[in-house]
Amino acid sequence: MGRSSKSPDYLLRFWLLALAVTLGLLLLYFLPDNIFGWELNKVDLLSDLRREQVDSLANKSEDAVALSQQARSTDKKVQERERIHRELEAQAKAATPDSSTSAEKLDSTIHPTSILVDMTPAHDGLQHFFAQLRRRSSLGRPVRIAVLGDSFIEGDIFTSSIRSQLQARYGGSGVGWLPLTSETAGFRRTVRHEFKGWKEYNQLHSKGRYPLPSHYYTGSVGDWVRYTLPKGARPCNEVVIYYKAPSGATLEVSTNSEEATTLELPATEALSACRLATGSISSVRFTLTGGASGFVCYGVSLDGTSGVSVDNFSIRGNSGLILASLDAELNKAFFAERPYDLIVLQYGLNTISPKQLDYSGYTKQLGKAIDHLRATTGRADYLLLGVSDRGVKASGGAVVTMPAALALERAQIRLSADKGVVFWSTREAVGRLGGIGKLASKGWAAKDYTHLSHRGGDELARQFLDAFFLEEKYYDAIK
Repeated sequence: MGRSSKSPDYLLRFWLLALAVTLGLLLLYFLPDNIFGWELNKVDLLSDLRREQVDSLANKSEDAVALSQQARSTDKKVQERERIHRELEAQAKAATPDSSTSAEKLDSTIHPTSILVDMTPAHDGLQHFFAQLRRRSSLGRPVRIAVLGDSFIEGDIFTSSIRSQLQARYGGSGVGWLPLTSETAGFRRTVRHEFKGWKEYNQLHSKGRYPLPSHYYTGSVGDWVRYTLPKGARPCNEVVIYYKAPSGATLEVSTNSEEATTLELPATEALSACRLATGSISSVRFTLTGGASGFVCYGVSLDGTSGVSVDNFSIRGNSGLILASLDAELNKAFFAERPYDLIVLQYGLNTISPKQLDYSGYTKQLGKAIDHLRATTGRADYLLLGVSDRGVKASGGAVVTMPAALALERAQIRLSADKGVVFWSTREAVGRLGGIGKLASKGWAAKDYTHLSHRGGDELARQFLDAFFLEEKYYDAIK
């Protein structure tokens, strides 16, 4: 019996549906990296079949050094700078107690000492910063470092140790920049952070105009926030609020649990700063008591009046690409109120995909973000931290570095050379500590073989500071 002419053609419908789904998935591949502030991962149906084209750079930081030297001028002055840096590096290498430790034990293939790799043609990528550091007593403000990153440094991990060591050496106090609310308040050790109320706007998730912190807050009358430095910490000397209030606003402010006083914030249409308190301050609390309508707060700083300040700007899930969408006018106003001398970029862990080995598209977009940031930050030097060691379990159970992490580091090295910034291999530093698997077994890193604990962050900071102080010797020698 033949099929009725009115019977549905299921086979045709199947193939039409399959075609529609395939076309839909292919269209997803061409979605932009960012839609209304939301960052997207690329959809690639052929990722398992495609042969990845990997950057020709090897996975050792000596290749970063080689690439850096290729970018150098043949100028005799630059050549002399190169010679000085090589001599200082050799001295540091000879003075390293564990210089004889095998590469197998270190999980590192080159330098027993940590180095910063300068990708600028004149080998002067941090000249401004170290000049500011030398004249810190006459600046009238702290020498400021901004560390921009993701969950790798949230809770002030890594940056807290950097801050404490630099302040012990060069002076300064306080914890720097603080948001009004925080999802990491429960495990940050450098400040006790309490708050009630406040509506948060995050650049990753909310449309709006943002300066560098990538957050802003609105509030209602009665909303409050309190910051308390840990027992034994050096008190800060000033508390500053960064805000916008077209009609002005009123705060009740108290320090060191003393009686609150009323502070009138001047009306301003532009991002402005106002001191909430000065003196020897171990805790500060303020409550919004008037002018809530139109009041926008970007954050608060607890600083000394000199020495060094280190700000932690971490956003969970951030790849760094949102920096390209910072509002230029707001950012210029922010940097006018809070100028920085060194900007450190720590990104990449949210970009890694185990099967992805080509990160040229990502670093191209990050390069545009760096260009945009540079255009609004005034005279600041830049330092790119390479992606950290990210581990996966091999068939035998050992934790090994994910190939994608190596591939991303190669792309970051190339980006550093293209943009003429200083590069530091975080992955190699973790390797010198034994690798992410070893750190996880000691409790210095999480079992996700990605994130560090506070202790792991402290140890990584020591590696970084070795490189930092070596670089200081170099700039002292060429000044």
